[in-house]
Amino acid sequence: MPAVSIIIPAYNQGHYLGAAVRSVLSQTWPDYEAIIVDDGSTDNTPGVAGAFTDLRIRYIRQENRGLSGARNTGIRNATGELISFLDSDDLFLPEKLALLVEALRAQPDLGMVAGQAVIIDEHGRPTGRSFTAPLPEDGAQLLMWNPLHVGSVLVRRVWLDRAGSFDETLRSYEDWDMWLRLARAGCRFGWVDRPVSLYRFHRGQMTRNAEQMTRATFAVLDKVFGDPHLPASWAALRESAYAHAYLRAAAQACQAGAFDRARSAMDEAIRLDPQLAADDANQIARRIAAWAEDPRTPEPLAYLEAVYAHLPDSLDALRRRRKTILGQAAAQYAFECYARGDLAQARALLLRSLRHRPVWLTNRGAWSILLRSVLTVFAQTGW
Repeated sequence: MPAVSIIIPAYNQGHYLGAAVRSVLSQTWPDYEAIIVDDGSTDNTPGVAGAFTDLRIRYIRQENRGLSGARNTGIRNATGELISFLDSDDLFLPEKLALLVEALRAQPDLGMVAGQAVIIDEHGRPTGRSFTAPLPEDGAQLLMWNPLHVGSVLVRRVWLDRAGSFDETLRSYEDWDMWLRLARAGCRFGWVDRPVSLYRFHRGQMTRNAEQMTRATFAVLDKVFGDPHLPASWAALRESAYAHAYLRAAAQACQAGAFDRARSAMDEAIRLDPQLAADDANQIARRIAAWAEDPRTPEPLAYLEAVYAHLPDSLDALRRRRKTILGQAAAQYAFECYARGDLAQARALLLRSLRHRPVWLTNRGAWSILLRSVLTVFAQTGW
């Protein structure tokens, strides 16, 4: 039997599936099987899967049951003691299995380990962003957010058996639900501070999926807090968890351009946890900044500008600081672009910073960026 079973659910993504399987075949750790679960695809998925002759690749076809159903089928047919997941549009980095297997073998008390995930776009190009936040030591803190990309984990089969199957009623965040159930079951998590997977982000899905993700967020929390046997330490986090969920709902609504819904969600978050609005709403300011830094946010400054233009009355203290916050953010992004050598973008961001906060005119670093970018343009155009 192989040491690792890799579950690859596939539904109408034949154009990506081949690259996903090849990333498995490129692993430096060879002791695995890969199970492609075709969830009723109507495209060329069967042909792509059938083109692989390596005996470690297995193919199963079923009627459409959704992502959770496909993963559950894969787990039932897996023979390895360690389980990993790879969505058909994502990729493993070559050392993914080797790094995570070694981490589990070095710490037998761990039930699951995870590593970083690098974000790529629809065409496989790096976006410059990654999922790098480590797992919290206290599993209950996972109630506040899901820091993991499902393709970056490796879990012992015995813990999946204890936690139960993926919830097939969920259409989003079924992985977050699983990590929470693993934590409730007593599974200990480990972290490898290395990139292990590539997460392909489809920007066109952001607007379409915002409401679905919000519904799933609250469905997951309703499951957790509806459990009459929930430990007191978890139950005590109820209002905070829902407040964080409403803030995520606000972030997703802003990404979808649904600003009325975003304002309502922010108001509800503050009602549940009034401390969020204390100290001039600095906690909310930090959360909004984190939304902008989320790997799935394509234009952080434009996103920040949109959020601050639609704050509710309950965040009037934050609204009064809008120009200062946006000016600082734009300047920070400008300096980051400058450090990467992207002078044109640095100049554009710095000019936007000056519109928000003209005080940057007195900053020598700002003047240096503007001067160097202008001179570069002159040199390139022959002026």
